Amino acid sequence: MKNLSFIGCGHLAKCLIQGLSKNTEFQISGFDLFQGSLEWLESNGHEILSLQDCCQQSDIIFLCVKPQDMPTLCNDLKQYLKEGQEVVSVAAGIKLEKLKELLPGANITRVMTNVGTRDNLGVTAIFSQKINEDIVSLFNFLGKAFLVDNEDQIDLHTVLIGSGPAFFYDLLNEFEDKMEDIIDDKDTKREITILFLTSIISAIKNGENLDTLVDSVASKGGTTEAGLKFLREKNFNSIFSEAVDKGVERAKKLSMD
Repeated sequence: MKNLSFIGCGHLAKCLIQGLSKNTEFQISGFDLFQGSLEWLESNGHEILSLQDCCQQSDIIFLCVKPQDMPTLCNDLKQYLKEGQEVVSVAAGIKLEKLKELLPGANITRVMTNVGTRDNLGVTAIFSQKINEDIVSLFNFLGKAFLVDNEDQIDLHTVLIGSGPAFFYDLLNEFEDKMEDIIDDKDTKREITILFLTSIISAIKNGENLDTLVDSVASKGGTTEAGLKFLREKNFNSIFSEAVDKGVERAKKLSMD
């Protein structure tokens, strides 16, 4: 049985907890300043602990607070940490060296993951100077984990994989809005969205070339070709890439704050 404590139980932490809860080998507890998060922990059968008890009772501590709150948290936390305590940070932009400065004596692993962990479909990048195979295994249980040997890669992963779902959700929101003229029922629209996405996954899952798939749908002189031409004239792909670049810029700025 591994004891896991989550300090900060916001949206991403909840996703991690829900995914990990599917493994009965994990005993999960948490700490948060917000009453709503504490109530969520309790209602889902997880123990609420103090910062001190998180450190004393846990094999692995997950730091899931906002980047700007990390220095204050670490200042409160370091007095309770055991020597060699395993700590996982999911905070965007805060470099490993900074975390080691904030929590001397801890074994720190920096990860960037996403909300897919809730359904054990997450993608997680892991960076540490001392890799803990238990942590790698844990994130593989939550989906797919891979190691990076250059911490700058974490910033790109933060946006592509961490922020990426929001980009697609926003696009799907527009997709569903466009169905208003033919379908009023919200549940039916969502069912169609799910079938639509499932068909796309089915088409790519065997490694098919994406350009070939585009050509298979876009017959010459047809409606698809007309839409694609417009998207390309508006540099749709470049806009997406620039959005990713903006996110990476923000991640780098966070690391310097």
